[in-house]
Amino acid sequence: MKKFLACLFILALFTGAVFYAGWTQFRVKPDTVGIVVSKTSGVEEKPVLNGEFAWHWQFLLPTNATLKSFQIKPVDVQKTISGCLPSGEAYASIYGAEGLFNYSFTFDIQLTLSPEALVELMQQNKITDDSDLKTYLEGAAGTMAQHAANYILNRAETNTSPSFRVEAIKREELLRGIQIYKDFPEIDVTVFSIQNSKLPDYNMYKKIQNLQPDELNPSYRVERNSAEQEASDMPEVL
Repeated sequence: MKKFLACLFILALFTGAVFYAGWTQFRVKPDTVGIVVSKTSGVEEKPVLNGEFAWHWQFLLPTNATLKSFQIKPVDVQKTISGCLPSGEAYASIYGAEGLFNYSFTFDIQLTLSPEALVELMQQNKITDDSDLKTYLEGAAGTMAQHAANYILNRAETNTSPSFRVEAIKREELLRGIQIYKDFPEIDVTVFSIQNSKLPDYNMYKKIQNLQPDELNPSYRVERNSAEQEASDMPEVL
């Protein structure tokens, strides 16, 4: 009887040790997601969530498996895109209109990922840890901001009405215009707002573009201005 109880006790200890070794979700903290990566199975399809039972046999083999933890809180990023229209600096220097063809847009962006999306990014080798995830989301926000700036510039170029306001462009229109879900289908964009903006003067830019090549020469402007001045100074002949 004693031997039986001893064997039963040893078996219980062994079972408990096996269960504890493979018990996974207790290692995952609140507001985080765990992804099991093993030498035998690669990246597990199902993420590990805090409070949801998970057991993985891969941890029974020493040094076989690791649990990668990722923050699942929304990531807030602010991106500023600025620049100058093509040849804008040259036009501005010739016509004394410094900064007239510059543009600048500041976006507030908030991004989130589902646990399943994290698994996909891991399987695609786009991220390996929480630091990679932050870098990936910041890069995605930068790409979104650049696409949004290009979209706004195209809208402004075709709509030169004084009533056109960048801030009036709604989030849904921006997201449709930049087709962000084609580039980042796994990312949810919860906030995409324009905080500050500066548009280039497209009316002046187009006027200069329509000038003849010799009219863009600074000496031509000087000669033309002198000729116009001389003409205005000449007495009127009756």
